[in-house]
Amino acid sequence: MRRILLILLTILVLHTESIAQKIEEMSWILGTWRIQGLQGIIVEKWAVKNDSTLTGRSYVIKNGKDNSFLETVDIAYRNGAWYYIPTVADQNDAQPVSFSIIFVKNEEFICENKEHDFPQRIAYRRVKNQLFASIEGVRDSVYSKQNFDFVVE
Repeated sequence: MRRILLILLTILVLHTESIAQKIEEMSWILGTWRIQGLQGIIVEKWAVKNDSTLTGRSYVIKNGKDNSFLETVDIAYRNGAWYYIPTVADQNDAQPVSFSIIFVKNEEFICENKEHDFPQRIAYRRVKNQLFASIEGVRDSVYSKQNFDFVVE
């Protein structure tokens, strides 16, 4: 009985360590990022939510003080795969939409949801103190892409 408990404990520890290593794989996105937008300063803040999820929230600062919420996002490691899961208050009935992360390497990832209206693809890439994000896809039969070039706050 003692041996079985030791084996189970060892498996649990190894599994926990491997999930922690996965979170480390995406930790480059952590921090506060900002970009000057047409309606104000867009801010994204990323933090560790738990041992398998990073969480982000974005908002707009207008007139140096007003905060307008844009969205929350979880980057979650589930069942051996990464998912990017945004929730936007005025879209999709405020329900989360899951994108499969199809590429992760160094300080970059790309995710897709070909069934989503727009965007169908989201990408993030960090280069030093900059975070380059983009959304792209087809909307009303027209391809569109929007870039967001953030700097660290």
